Amino acid sequence: MRTIALFGILSAAFALAGCGNSAAPAAPKAKAETGIFISSGDCAGRQKLTIDECGQVIDKAVALHQSRAPSYNSLSACAAAEGPDRCAKGVDGNYKPKLQAFLITFSQPPSAMPLYATSDGSSGFKGLDKQNFGLKDDGNTFSESAEALAHENARLAKKS
Repeated sequence: MRTIALFGILSAAFALAGCGNSAAPAAPKAKAETGIFISSGDCAGRQKLTIDECGQVIDKAVALHQSRAPSYNSLSACAAAEGPDRCAKGVDGNYKPKLQAFLITFSQPPSAMPLYATSDGSSGFKGLDKQNFGLKDDGNTFSESAEALAHENARLAKKS
């Protein structure tokens, strides 16, 4: 009988151990600020990172471009997929879309993604996943240089 009573008391104690004041659920993290830039100097002008920090994250984006950007055996195949004058020959002899800008996320640690001219002639850029970052989209902050390049890309696409 004592064993059953002791078992009951211990069971109740364990059950109640989960009750009471638990920590409040963590508030969702605020989305890190982003910006679209064409160089480390352009990025540093935003005064969120130093020019060296911008250079380091851009170097990682360039490495990502080298390893993940589409690769084509010929200039004509690249131009057919990416648009005229939007391809460059790599050191491996294949053609890739020209790297034009960087989407930099001012998080800890900061990060950057390579961006390319849009294929549809819109004012903006596209990422490796083909996601568009347009000048008119909410949440996209462009440096003056990146905005000018996006407009120029759209103008050139309309001439083609």
